[in-house]
Amino acid sequence: MPKGMILAAGRGTRLGPLTESLPKPLLPVANKPVMAQGIQTLRRLGITEVCVNACYRAQQLVDAFGDGRAHGVKINWAIETEATGTAGGMKGMQHILANDEIVVIAGDAMLDLDLAPLLEAHRARRAFATLATISVAETSQYGVVVSTEDGRIIQFQEKPTPGTEISRQANTGIYIFQPEIFDLIPVGCFYDFALDVFPEILRRNLPFYAFPVEGYWTDIGNPGDYLQANLDYLAGHVRIKGHGQRVNGNLIAASAVVSGTELHDCVIGDGVVVSRGSALTRCIIWPGTRIADPLHLSSTVLTPWGAFAIDGKTAAPTECNALDA
Repeated sequence: MPKGMILAAGRGTRLGPLTESLPKPLLPVANKPVMAQGIQTLRRLGITEVCVNACYRAQQLVDAFGDGRAHGVKINWAIETEATGTAGGMKGMQHILANDEIVVIAGDAMLDLDLAPLLEAHRARRAFATLATISVAETSQYGVVVSTEDGRIIQFQEKPTPGTEISRQANTGIYIFQPEIFDLIPVGCFYDFALDVFPEILRRNLPFYAFPVEGYWTDIGNPGDYLQANLDYLAGHVRIKGHGQRVNGNLIAASAVVSGTELHDCVIGDGVVVSRGSALTRCIIWPGTRIADPLHLSSTVLTPWGAFAIDGKTAAPTECNALDA
């Protein structure tokens, strides 16, 4: 049975102020930490043992997920004092992963995918490594992959500027490796899959394949993507189970107090209190946020520490004296 590896050590700098108080894998999507979706994706594949490396605000991640029992898995934690890269993070768990196929998922991935065909293709091709791709219209945020007709990877291009892309098949950060992958990852240094390991696989001409997956995937890499992932859930594009009740196009946690408010396409977390007379559109309100005075906002993430207006890929602090911590 394969084992799972979730990469969760990153700082999430492109998310700006949203990650100042939470590590990126804990950002709530549909009122659940986004990393929970990765765990459930692995669980649906039959994987019950998962390794997670953590660095930035690592204790918050450990406190949130613990031993994994509540999610139906066993979690083994690797706490890094300094980030060691995507491949370096997995190298630290070699003693647990070295005897099985390894399915790797990023801790910031919001996804609704069936990975069973990916695993079947990996085995059928006797691949050394298989990379899941998904077709995207905008390639500048992703690494893209070029493969032959039979799926063999021949080239990568990292975040091409518009008009220069050589492919529209984006690297999802979902990989399957044979345990021999550890032979290509040195000990005790920062090492990256895309920059270091994949070029070495190509140089050695090892069987390395791309496999297009179908469904929903985004890496919530910036504030706009984060807001859109929540809106995609509300629109029914992501078939996951959110936390709360669907009420008139909104997702509202049972403990939230929102009476006398006007809500459109909003996600409201546990313990939230919204003042009567408020009108909110396309807003995400994190658990524990209390709005003491009426607000009229749109495209805003409200947290117990502040409110942030989302404009494309950026999040800017918004004057919001009504927040009551």
